[in-house]
Amino acid sequence: MTAPSYDESEHFLEVTSSRRVELREKADESAARLAKRRAIEQTTGTDDAGIVDRIEQLGFNGESIKVLDLLPLIHVAWADGRIQKSERALILSILEQRGIPPRSDASLFVEALLEARPSETFLAESLALLVDLAGRTGAKKDDIVDLCAKVAEAGGGLMSFGAKTSDAERVLIKGVAEALGEGALERFRAKFG
Repeated sequence: MTAPSYDESEHFLEVTSSRRVELREKADESAARLAKRRAIEQTTGTDDAGIVDRIEQLGFNGESIKVLDLLPLIHVAWADGRIQKSERALILSILEQRGIPPRSDASLFVEALLEARPSETFLAESLALLVDLAGRTGAKKDDIVDLCAKVAEAGGGLMSFGAKTSDAERVLIKGVAEALGEGALERFRAKFG
């Protein structure tokens, strides 16, 4: 067996060059996915593969998962079919109070959900995820009910007359409270009777 000539080596390098690039890119993509999963695990305090998979499938990352407990507020804000300026301002001020920077993934994720109504499926799945993660993210269930009520009140009644919280908003808040459990349901009853 003779050693390949210079020309044969060049041919080998040219033929396999695109394959080597492909393998490097695949390794980089895998490392990025792993880093994303680790960031989610660190933020949520869980390494449960099923939960981390659900988080990723819903479009969250290690930064945007920080606003998971605010998604019920967005659901309530959309109860009348549109986001009012006062509701948007309140939700964005909550982000600011939490120290979430305006151009961060978490902030942009919330803004995207305020611009275009998320699907019922997304809202239901994110609420189910919130219930499964309760306590790991530091979210207090009764605080979520309080914040939902504030968003409903910020929208006011029809043309700011009448009841501050519509029937549709109350139904949504009650559903959130029921999903979150007894403490949240007690808070709902205290607020809405």
